Amino acid sequence: MKLSHLLMIVALLLGNFSLHAQSLNPEAVAFVKTYQDAYNKGDRTTLMTLFSDSVGRVNRDGSVKMLPKSYWNDDYVRDFGETVGTYQDFTVKSTRALPGGKMAIASTFTGYDFDRKTNAKVQPAPGSMDLIIGKEGGQWKIQQEKLLLGISSLADEMTEVVKKFQDAYNREDLTTLKTLMTSGIVRTAPDGTTKTGLDTEVAGLTKAFADSDVNTVISISNGIPQFDGSVILTGIFRQTGRTTKGQSIHYDGAYSNRVVKENGQWKLSEIKTMPVVKTITYHKVADYAAWKKGFNTFANERRFAGELSAEVSTLQDDPNMVCIIAEWASAEAAQAFFARPDLAATMQKDGVQGKPTVMVLSKK
Repeated sequence: MKLSHLLMIVALLLGNFSLHAQSLNPEAVAFVKTYQDAYNKGDRTTLMTLFSDSVGRVNRDGSVKMLPKSYWNDDYVRDFGETVGTYQDFTVKSTRALPGGKMAIASTFTGYDFDRKTNAKVQPAPGSMDLIIGKEGGQWKIQQEKLLLGISSLADEMTEVVKKFQDAYNREDLTTLKTLMTSGIVRTAPDGTTKTGLDTEVAGLTKAFADSDVNTVISISNGIPQFDGSVILTGIFRQTGRTTKGQSIHYDGAYSNRVVKENGQWKLSEIKTMPVVKTITYHKVADYAAWKKGFNTFANERRFAGELSAEVSTLQDDPNMVCIIAEWASAEAAQAFFARPDLAATMQKDGVQGKPTVMVLSKK
């Protein structure tokens, strides 16, 4: 057989294989389209017809937790009731038949978060969703879901960037720190003044290392992808140590930093630091467990409002008297959140009794 004939046969076989491998089950594509349309319309009734009575949620570590249908219903109640909504546009990448008549669907989605009041786009919201569906009563139902949001897929990379910066800072390793910042990096101080350029930033770090010996711990509160491909990281940093003159250092600060990808590597392009603002809120609740469930489902709202962390406690002799100590990037963000017109109704729905006491603290 001539080599040209053999190559032609191989090409045909590979072509047939490729067509077969890329073919998508039309029922699976239609199922995802139904999900997409119902989600984008906020149609919880239709969405719930797509779920089995018990659905497995795949965690990031690969473990699967079986959750009742009511869990997913409550999740959509929270999702559709938030100030910020999400629009999703799915693309089915592959479908695969499984034993027992089930089907695996791998899909990705592009989209964006938007302000429900103004419809203004807030941030991109890409991700992926892998499903296992099976027929129940003649209708396809979701039996397992693995959802990975855009920032979730970047979580490990963002954590690595912050850890590298933290470790290099604590080692006073200027060589490594320089590789983690762009040449045009901009630093904004708590008083609003700015300094630009890598050389200026390195000079500032050199002086800081000469004046004191501190240990810094940096935590990430939120990562927000931007339409230009960058990510805004917000969180808290804590420094302890001593100056060269022997004075004790104990400082809690907040940050809002921008990281960009440069030649395949994430680097800091903006560093903005400010003092942490703490609030103390306490109130009576009818039932702590019911209140805590509502408090947890409101987490995204608090995070978008600028909350960096929250610690919940109850009185030792009264488990229904709740105290929340939260940290914010600014007093204005905290005050704006507590002034929200929908907050009182939300608290009342969650079982808060009476008017809560809210204190915004200023560290002296």
